[in-house]
Amino acid sequence: MKIGIAQYTSQGIEEEKEVVNELSHSLKIFFKGYQYSKDVEEIYFGFICVVEESKFFFKPKRHRLSKKDNTFQFESDFDMTMIKSCSEKEIILLLIEKFKEVPLLLPKRVTDFKTEEYLHDLDCFTIEYVGRLT
Repeated sequence: MKIGIAQYTSQGIEEEKEVVNELSHSLKIFFKGYQYSKDVEEIYFGFICVVEESKFFFKPKRHRLSKKDNTFQFESDFDMTMIKSCSEKEIILLLIEKFKEVPLLLPKRVTDFKTEEYLHDLDCFTIEYVGRLT
């Protein structure tokens, strides 16, 4: 399974962007080779964190599953001031919580998604990844 994070950010959060980039890369490596559904081959989260004046241009789109390439995409908007006040660990845990929402957001037509296995693997990833931070 391919899994990752796309970023839509403003200037001023360079360190936070690096944290998100590293997390996305680690997710991609960890989940390579896993398969949770024949209908979902890729999962991408859109991390939107822009200045207030730009929010009009970066509104989160509805979550969607492309039938063409079995890619599930979802996005969330984050307050830039809040993200800047978070530690690296807090940002990581916040984003991983978003990935835990995937089984709830998938369309009803995806009936074979192995939710328990996915959440277990995500928890294993979290323990391993966050454990390296301390």
